[in-house]
Amino acid sequence: LVEYADSFSHYFELIAERKSVFYQLRDLAKAAVLAKFLVESGAHLEDFWFSLAGAAHKDCCLEIPQLWNEHRIDEVEVADGRILCDGEGVAVRTHGVYGGVEMGLDELET
Repeated sequence: LVEYADSFSHYFELIAERKSVFYQLRDLAKAAVLAKFLVESGAHLEDFWFSLAGAAHKDCCLEIPQLWNEHRIDEVEVADGRILCDGEGVAVRTHGVYGGVEMGLDELET
């Protein structure tokens, strides 16, 4: 995983150019860390700062990228030309890998 992370960091600009969601996630992470700092430090901001973003746009994609990979093997046992019933002749094995984006902001030290 360390080699993967190093390679990802090295080629981040190229990857993000092809998959813009990585740029967006990086900006989201920066904004979340800044917001956490401002809240926990008790910073007082003038109302001017809250009007900088303008109106919210609802035409954005709200999906979070995630890894989802599942491999399933079903085996059916046949005896005398018939499938065995009651689950005796059926074996199911499933292997799944699931992941997504976790910001992990609760673990940041302030």
